[in-house]
Amino acid sequence: MRDSIKKFKHLLIARYRLYIWRYIAYARLRGFRSFNDWPYHRRGFTECWAAPGFHKFWEIWNPGIAYFVFRIYLKLGGKNNRFSATALAFVINGIIHTLLFYIISGKYSYTIVILFLLFALITITNRELEHVLQQNKWPRYINGVINITLVCGSFDLSFKFNGLLIKML
Repeated sequence: MRDSIKKFKHLLIARYRLYIWRYIAYARLRGFRSFNDWPYHRRGFTECWAAPGFHKFWEIWNPGIAYFVFRIYLKLGGKNNRFSATALAFVINGIIHTLLFYIISGKYSYTIVILFLLFALITITNRELEHVLQQNKWPRYINGVINITLVCGSFDLSFKFNGLLIKML
């Protein structure tokens, strides 16, 4: 029994180390240098707002969550199944956020799942229109205003949808 527990523990440690190694490689490919300095946090939490496109915003925003969503996206088919993989990755992330909110507050709400579904739809649409919009040629402040507006608008819509769902149920 002890040997099987020991083997399981070593397996978990090996899987965790592999996850961290892949996470660091993922972050470095996206321009993050070190995980303990201000440039890492500045890029992940402030520079992301001016990213050229809502889908690019999500590649930079909170690298830990972004990596988790990226791994889900790959498991669901990645580029071979881009639309549904993106939508499901965001919805799964929304469900996880909802569960964390429920554990902390004791209240359940559809708001976060709806919010992440809206994020998914905007991300998919923006990615499909990337070649038409060419946001990489726009000034950074315009991209920032657009990304902030999309996030705030999504929050507003998700609260309204949640209110409607509560009334209907």
